[in-house]
Amino acid sequence: MAVETSSERITTTPRPVSSTSAKDGLLPGERVVAELSSNDRSNFRLTHSRVIYRGGSESKHVYASAQLKDITSIQVSRRPRARRSAAWGVVGLFAAIGVWQVTPDSSVGIISAIAVAVVSLIMMADYWIRPSGVHLEFHTSGGSAIGGEVGGKQASAMQFTRDVEDAKRRLVPSRISSPFRNYPSGR
Repeated sequence: MAVETSSERITTTPRPVSSTSAKDGLLPGERVVAELSSNDRSNFRLTHSRVIYRGGSESKHVYASAQLKDITSIQVSRRPRARRSAAWGVVGLFAAIGVWQVTPDSSVGIISAIAVAVVSLIMMADYWIRPSGVHLEFHTSGGSAIGGEVGGKQASAMQFTRDVEDAKRRLVPSRISSPFRNYPSGR
């Protein structure tokens, strides 16, 4: 085993890549079969060989991909409304009443109680206005998961799931998974 100890660095020139492949994040020769977009600019893409997820501005994942042959299960679930904002809104209303009762003669206390009440009402309105969403998640044989919000489009998520399962069924079985299939039995 040789170890290089020189301080010289090897520079490589970047391969020319077509602008559509670089922009779309596709490998050379890869084509998009189906796509599922979300409201927050995140999207799922199904190519003929893998599933690609590009997270939006509110997503914790920026980019993830998995080969179709590695996907073991798909989960489509509903994301309920965020109850946390409603709970904090109710707590804020009680806090506003408390501030108003403690300082009834002070204009500063009344103004601060009104401000707390307005913020609390906005948080409660956020609970009722924000729709429930749909979460799509792909589990792989390595134990990792690729998932993200797809908005409130349950029918679109189910259709994309069917497309992924159909593409997975159409994959040609690999000979590597059963290496002794074509060898003689040794009799």
